[in-house]
Amino acid sequence: MQTHKHGPMGSIIAQEFGGKYTEWCRLGYIFVARSGAAAAIPVNTTLTNSPTLWNPQGSKKCIIPISVSLSAASLGTQVIDGFTVSTLANTGSNVGTGLPVATFTEITPVSARVGSTVKSAAKFANAAVTFTTQPSALLDLGMGQWVSGTAATGSPYNNHLFMFDGILELEPGTLMSIGAASAASSGTYWTSIVYAEIPQNYYEGKAN
Repeated sequence: MQTHKHGPMGSIIAQEFGGKYTEWCRLGYIFVARSGAAAAIPVNTTLTNSPTLWNPQGSKKCIIPISVSLSAASLGTQVIDGFTVSTLANTGSNVGTGLPVATFTEITPVSARVGSTVKSAAKFANAAVTFTTQPSALLDLGMGQWVSGTAATGSPYNNHLFMFDGILELEPGTLMSIGAASAASSGTYWTSIVYAEIPQNYYEGKAN
């Protein structure tokens, strides 16, 4: 949110009021989806049990991912790997055999407006989801794990935090999954996805 005033030469001066997402947070649009337990990240060609954020058909919301972070819980055998985002469209809203999403154990996302009663229309699963139709890799997160020799000498590389900065949106009936680029991770991670859930008519000036 910004405030504006005119300078002495008639120019417009903009000043940020609060942080980048203050207004969305105040409106109850921002949520956090966090894994219930640490788990390995599967390879993106077989995204069984991957951290998955799903915007079900009929939600009347647009999901705008803000960030994804992976906190290392354990390091495994020698591997150099990166993480990816994969997406799937035409998912519908139901889970079942033969449907795009075959199984999905939900972990309820939490509003970032702490103390509010607003609930997310999105669904989140971590390490308990299977697909009939596999999501397709969309982009690389530029972060991952490098274990050299033994777990004791390995370390994550980069900061394990990716800011989307508005480059991705999930329409109703789509989902995104976090995967590994070349092989399932040898370590385990706690995963958090921060996202905004915006009414579809928000940009028409009708935010309700």
